[in-house]
Amino acid sequence: MGSTSLILLLLLCIVFITNNEGELIEKFQDKMKKVGTDNFGVNVRQFDHEEMMLFPNIGVQRKEGDWRLNLHGWRFQSPTKNKMLGKLSSAMVERIARLVASSDQMVYYNDTFQRDRLKPFMVQDKTNENFFIMIGTKHNYTTKTDGEGLFRTSFIVSNADVQELKNDQVITYKAVGNNADIWEGKIHLLERQGLSIISGVDDTIKISEVVDKMRLVANTFIHEFRVVE
Repeated sequence: MGSTSLILLLLLCIVFITNNEGELIEKFQDKMKKVGTDNFGVNVRQFDHEEMMLFPNIGVQRKEGDWRLNLHGWRFQSPTKNKMLGKLSSAMVERIARLVASSDQMVYYNDTFQRDRLKPFMVQDKTNENFFIMIGTKHNYTTKTDGEGLFRTSFIVSNADVQELKNDQVITYKAVGNNADIWEGKIHLLERQGLSIISGVDDTIKISEVVDKMRLVANTFIHEFRVVE
């Protein structure tokens, strides 16, 4: 097994343990929340630490003249217990990386693993959860996450409303979670006719060095992202 495969395998093991423990804890927490709400009238959801990541998406004008606005996001929770696990996992992966790296590759491991980049592997998906989408003041919708905490949906909005809402070909919208937490996303508008450039990221926009897997891991989890010039 290669050194990079060993590091990735360790990450997968940590994620597997985290997710399985998280499911059991979530069931227990849900039970306690129900007891607190039903028996004591306490709004226990206010103590949840849930987050949402709204991915940049596009809106396209249809032949009818109106617009289809596409939205895509991820709802997850960062349990307190995973903070310590995140520190432990980053330290373990860093130690193994230093052990298996060659002398030429060691220069790429002079810094520590950035825990914020490991964080997406440590969180708990919030499945089948309802929340609101607000596009301006006229367009309010309800949607829900799937079995992996993701949602992907689209809405039809008139051209007149789009022209009113857009700012430099971008429409900003808000997603409101069931804890009254508010997150902001962006929709980039594409006219029916025009020129679009579609590009990859690794070694096209961002330096990743995908040919050398050890350097790829370092550029993904350790170093500051660098732009290809």
